Amino acid sequence: MLALGLLVLIPILMWLGQSVALRAAGLPLRLRVGTADLPAPVRRANRTVTKVMFAAVLLAYPLLRGRSLPGYYAGFFPWGARPWELLHGAAAGVLYLALLYLAWMLTDNVRFGVRHDARRLARRLVGAPFTALFIALVEELLFRGVLLANLLESFSPRVALPIGIAAFAAAHYVRRVKRYWTFPGHLALGTLLCLAFFWTRALWLPVGLHAGGVLVLMAVRPFVRYTGPAWLVGASIFPYAGAVGVAALLLLTLNVWLSYGGAT
Repeated sequence: MLALGLLVLIPILMWLGQSVALRAAGLPLRLRVGTADLPAPVRRANRTVTKVMFAAVLLAYPLLRGRSLPGYYAGFFPWGARPWELLHGAAAGVLYLALLYLAWMLTDNVRFGVRHDARRLARRLVGAPFTALFIALVEELLFRGVLLANLLESFSPRVALPIGIAAFAAAHYVRRVKRYWTFPGHLALGTLLCLAFFWTRALWLPVGLHAGGVLVLMAVRPFVRYTGPAWLVGASIFPYAGAVGVAALLLLTLNVWLSYGGAT
């Protein structure tokens, strides 16, 4: 329960940080965090507080458990043949999203075209693999390596897994967002990643799955334009939110179970 308590502190401190920034700017307080119409300095303060809080939880949790940082986190990255799970997960994430985009392109639900100048495109594409791996690593360390691992120590899997899935999905809506109907897609994604961790008891596979998906989304975003209905193709920043995307996530979860879940 220690991990869950630390994660609950994050949105509270995010709101406090935003409140301080708003007062410093002479603006009234707001109930929600991260509204789009906030002044640029307040938005920058919000991003800084969020990054600091994520880092603080990742640093503090092992120490509060009486463990060293390397000693705790290294346990989730066993060697031998296990690092291949990272590549397997990344390949699966890339393949599934690539097939989705191919199907949507052939049915004219998405269209591809060059939307930026060559220098901007090159900068985005070169940075995409590093950003995807960083995002996946941080989120998997926090939500699987800290939260879900602690929940599995305190509860049975039937209790721990739903809490971990719901917490991961809900975390994407702490800040005000344009769309809330995408929540089932985040639940499906959380199910995939939490079960991948549960079945392997390591972070190689969930980091690979997560990074592969983020990589494709970042790589296609400068080129793609969505023309199909939202219920089918999802939102532009999260195509897994549509009905086909959710079905693909469930199918990918089944594939992961066939490869890794049978021995659990």
